[in-house]
Amino acid sequence: MKRLHFFAISWTALFLCFIATSAQAVELKYYGIEGIIYEDLSVENTVTLRFSESITHLDYHLDFGIYNLTALSNFSSDCIAADRDGGSTISCDFVGMPTSDGQLILKFLTKAIIRQVDSNYQFSVNYGVSLPINRAFTLIRLPANNVLAGDVANMSYFPQDGKIISDGKHIMVYWESDNMTSGSSLQFSVLFSKPSAVSDTMLLALVAVLILALIIIAFYTRRKAPAQAPATSVLNQDEKTIVDILTKNEGKALQKVLVRETDFSKAKISRLVKSLRERGVVDIEPVSGRENRVILKLK
Repeated sequence: MKRLHFFAISWTALFLCFIATSAQAVELKYYGIEGIIYEDLSVENTVTLRFSESITHLDYHLDFGIYNLTALSNFSSDCIAADRDGGSTISCDFVGMPTSDGQLILKFLTKAIIRQVDSNYQFSVNYGVSLPINRAFTLIRLPANNVLAGDVANMSYFPQDGKIISDGKHIMVYWESDNMTSGSSLQFSVLFSKPSAVSDTMLLALVAVLILALIIIAFYTRRKAPAQAPATSVLNQDEKTIVDILTKNEGKALQKVLVRETDFSKAKISRLVKSLRERGVVDIEPVSGRENRVILKLK
């Protein structure tokens, strides 16, 4: 795979502008970004800003369109998003921001920061700001079951000092930085690929063929399997004697023959034959009005 040298070119950029009591002193104590990529390639962005100084206004310029903006803060805030040429601007007015621990969380969706690169997909954005940052954290989460596209993992994302974690369903790449100066680059790219639809189809077809083959084998095995002799463990000794005599006589004998060869009474032979018949071991074939032939059903 080619090295991802195209990551050095910013595809999208974000800029923050502030109106503060002392603009030169303003810095971000923490700048956190979480980008969650969904199956339809939309991205849910969560941007967390913690300020070192109290400010009254914020303009957050984005070079792509956004929708579904929400804002959460530990002070009174009013944020709206407006479209502009080639992007959007989030404008916020603040009242009562704490002097050192003001926190603002912006959440919004976009479908404009992922593009297709051959058979893969590239997430690319510049989260850079024109202010010093004490600590920055960025995390990009891929859609479920998607994978990094590079043969070598760290060739799939930029900067290449990122770290990879997974929850078993999603792959996530994250970066951490400390003491960043004003204008430092916060450009990130991730190249990933979706599960192959062709492979899934072939797997389903293979499973279907295997199931069909097992059904056919089971059908013909059952047809050709010889009938099994009854399990002698379920017969008492007298019943076994009857079955043995029938087996010796090629599977059939008159009831009077059973009486003669067992020395059992006619009544006992009748009871034994009736019990074996009810359990499907033998059948009875009338020979005359007073005589029956006993037939062993299972050879």
